[in-house]
Amino acid sequence: MSRRLAASALLSFCFTLPAMAAEKAGHDHGPAEHVSELDGVRIIHAWTRATTGAEALIFFEIENRAGKPVSLTGGESDLGAPVALVGMTFKDGVAENVALPAVPVKDGGDLHLEPEGLALRIGGLTQPLAEGDVIEVEVAFDIGHVDVDVEVEAEDATGHSHAGHAH
Repeated sequence: MSRRLAASALLSFCFTLPAMAAEKAGHDHGPAEHVSELDGVRIIHAWTRATTGAEALIFFEIENRAGKPVSLTGGESDLGAPVALVGMTFKDGVAENVALPAVPVKDGGDLHLEPEGLALRIGGLTQPLAEGDVIEVEVAFDIGHVDVDVEVEAEDATGHSHAGHAH
């Protein structure tokens, strides 16, 4: 009986150890999913900045392994509307986000939505976004929609706080 109890305790410890190691290494992601997938199209590390205003920009990486080209068209969110694909441009030396048509991603290609480049913009936010929150956004492609967890980073963040590790 005591051998069985000891074996059970050892087995339990062995299953707990990898989770403890991941947490110590800073890779315990909490409630947010870092990868969302739709028919071979992966969205990785979606994030936005904390806000006090009525809009937010969402950034992420897209990997297209669908076996065909796809197009990012926009999105939807219960937090505000519309969710539009935008790109940064400069007008009279001032940065401005302008709405874009669908952006293609070739098969085997990647697309990065990042500050001072492409982003999804949620307009008309119904509440401010606080650092540490996780919001859900439905990202739209010409092949369908996929729900994505978006982590809210600091107001001055320049990237996803967990970016750089493999998925």
